Amino acid sequence: MTKHKRDDNVILFPGLISRLVERGMGALKEKRYYDALSCFTQTVELEPQHAQARYGLVITSIELNRLPQAKEHCRSMLDEGIGDYYEILQVYISILVQLGDYEEVAFMLEGVMEENKFPPDKAESFYQLLQFARQMTGESQEIEEDIEEPELTRPGPELIEQLEEGSMDQQLGAIQQLSRYDLKVVKEAFRRFLLAEQNNPVLKSYVLQLLKELGCEETFTVHKFGEKYSVHIASLEKVFHEQFGKAVLERLEKELDQVDPTMLDMVRQMWWHFLFAVYPKSPEPVDADVWACALHRTGQRLLSEPDDELFEQYEVEAQNVKEAEKLLQKMESTVVPDY
Repeated sequence: MTKHKRDDNVILFPGLISRLVERGMGALKEKRYYDALSCFTQTVELEPQHAQARYGLVITSIELNRLPQAKEHCRSMLDEGIGDYYEILQVYISILVQLGDYEEVAFMLEGVMEENKFPPDKAESFYQLLQFARQMTGESQEIEEDIEEPELTRPGPELIEQLEEGSMDQQLGAIQQLSRYDLKVVKEAFRRFLLAEQNNPVLKSYVLQLLKELGCEETFTVHKFGEKYSVHIASLEKVFHEQFGKAVLERLEKELDQVDPTMLDMVRQMWWHFLFAVYPKSPEPVDADVWACALHRTGQRLLSEPDDELFEQYEVEAQNVKEAEKLLQKMESTVVPDY
């Protein structure tokens, strides 16, 4: 049997690459994600530029809730020009949203927009994501589009269906579009969205802030993380979340800033994303040391194994930290959308 020799002296059996990819795709479809990860990893080691295997690593990492790894795989594909650029960009942006890295979302999309390279079929979605990212980072800059604003009276049924049954990106787009209508005709759609258990908690937080910006003063029932509670829109504020969030990060920075800045950056994004996901509720317990320790251990869990010595290092009760970790893990599994 003929064998093919590569420049690096590795000898491959004919068809090995295609068989590995086929096995990986089969494992992915059957939800055997670790098997899929192994196959795609072997393929990329043998053929680093293999687009399908590289994309397989992205999807498998997402399915395993390894978002930081999925982000790196996506970014490297974009940098190296591997695969369909806009398809990869769309997945990359979605991952950044899940990680709460809204500054990077805005940076990437602004760069593409400046080059006038938004494809027609994705332009509206990218514009909406960019506006969302700018709002999340506190920028008030409006996006100028060469699209005339239609006279809006009442949203069509397809837009309501998109809000109620669409993917996370589609729901985000629907929320953006509905915000342009008179509040009186869309508030009931938002009311149903906030009450539906299956809807993404991050998007629910966004809807709450949007209702506040639109001047709504009514009370809405919110269903998040298995709990129902009433929210008076006029009383919403973010001061506590910002102050407590910074206190936790200041504690965490003392332990990680010089030791592991990469982990610090990862859990910093995770923390702000978590606070926004649970908004307007406060994280319990309100103890900066507990949450700093929980974030530190969560970062360790994502990269290796958590260290029980951290309980003593942060001077906290193990049980309190483990309960906080469970909430962080619950947030991870809840907010990751289907791809």
